[in-house]
Amino acid sequence: MKKFFRLLGALTASLFLASCFELSSVVTVNKDGSGVVEETTLVSAQLKAMMAAGAGAQGGEGGPKMDILPTKEKAGEKAAKLGDGVTLKAYEEIKSPDGREGVKLTYAFTDVRKLKYAPGDVKDGEKSITFGLEGDTLTVNLPQDKPKEADPNAPKPEVPKDLEAQMAMMKPMFAGMRFHFAFKSASGIASTDATHVSGDTVTLMEMNMDKLLEKPEGFKKFAELMDKKDMTPQQAAEEFKGFDGIKIEGKEKLTIKLK
Repeated sequence: MKKFFRLLGALTASLFLASCFELSSVVTVNKDGSGVVEETTLVSAQLKAMMAAGAGAQGGEGGPKMDILPTKEKAGEKAAKLGDGVTLKAYEEIKSPDGREGVKLTYAFTDVRKLKYAPGDVKDGEKSITFGLEGDTLTVNLPQDKPKEADPNAPKPEVPKDLEAQMAMMKPMFAGMRFHFAFKSASGIASTDATHVSGDTVTLMEMNMDKLLEKPEGFKKFAELMDKKDMTPQQAAEEFKGFDGIKIEGKEKLTIKLK
């Protein structure tokens, strides 16, 4: 959760959200415990140009790190951190019909019980999602942070007086921005206690900015979220319950019975 907020905050601060960005991670597991992790990152031509300009400026102080698109070398290094038996199966440069460009990474694993996964870059010592498999029952262990005690003296976030004007201004900047992280069973799901389930897929986290900014309440919640980088998954799931555009799994452990 913290990692997701850090990524979103970095994009807001350094890229001014001036163009479309989409990050999708899907972990697909077969009934024998093998499977693949697919990570897809797409950026608009404008954002790609900003990244190139930022990379050229990194020789000096203050230049933002525009390393959103992973290189093949970095993807290979990440495979070694994901667990024993994990390999980089494919590195593909892609282009979507709407003109966005990016990279699709496919990691293969032989035993999901050895997989330690986190979307994006994997930092040393960072908490990762782990899995268990016994018979046809898979468990997904989501790393949790202890919630900090609320400061009774902390000022409450204020709703901007010109909320609608700010929303109108920000909508084109956030257009097309989406984060999606999900688990998929190759053989289907017989039952699960996960919160967000559709067919053979369990969504662990999703943010669709186009939908979120359709209503003032969504914008207000998003503004509050940006000020609460230490929010736990449980807190975030509760606060955003019922808001179209955000799905967050708040449970610490999920049980999924595979078909």
